[in-house]
Amino acid sequence: MAPVLRNSIQRVTVLVGPPCSGKSTYLKTLEYDFVISSDDIVEILCRQNDFRYHEYFQLSGEHSLKIQHRHIFERLIAESLNYKHVVWDLTNLTRQSRSKIFLHYPKVKISAVAFNFRGKEALLLERNQQRFLSQGKHIDEVVMKEMFKRYEPVTKDEGFANILNKPV
Repeated sequence: MAPVLRNSIQRVTVLVGPPCSGKSTYLKTLEYDFVISSDDIVEILCRQNDFRYHEYFQLSGEHSLKIQHRHIFERLIAESLNYKHVVWDLTNLTRQSRSKIFLHYPKVKISAVAFNFRGKEALLLERNQQRFLSQGKHIDEVVMKEMFKRYEPVTKDEGFANILNKPV
């Protein structure tokens, strides 16, 4: 039996950019009724398991916390179908990662907000350090640099109804 939906999903917004590029700050300016944030899951799991934020990213893909993260993430996706405007607040750095989002929301208008960080990598690394000082949360510089390398710019041919480019 199909789940009974409270609302029919009408719009999905995908935020695209590495950590510290402004995605979560931009999220505060949007009107939405559901957000999918891997970062929120990581923070909760770290608190519950006495891990530091950056330690999570050093775990193997088969570590129990990573498996738990995937299960929670899958439940969030299923729950998101009950809302009208869903925002994906993740890095979404590659075409492949973004293409998976479309599979969950067939026939829904999906827009992207891409944070143009190219040429601003040093600024993002500095923000990462500042975030550590203010929030105790950071991502290792090596991991950040690898994300910068993996990034693939968002293009219309991916299926986005609209692409908004935001400066970092």
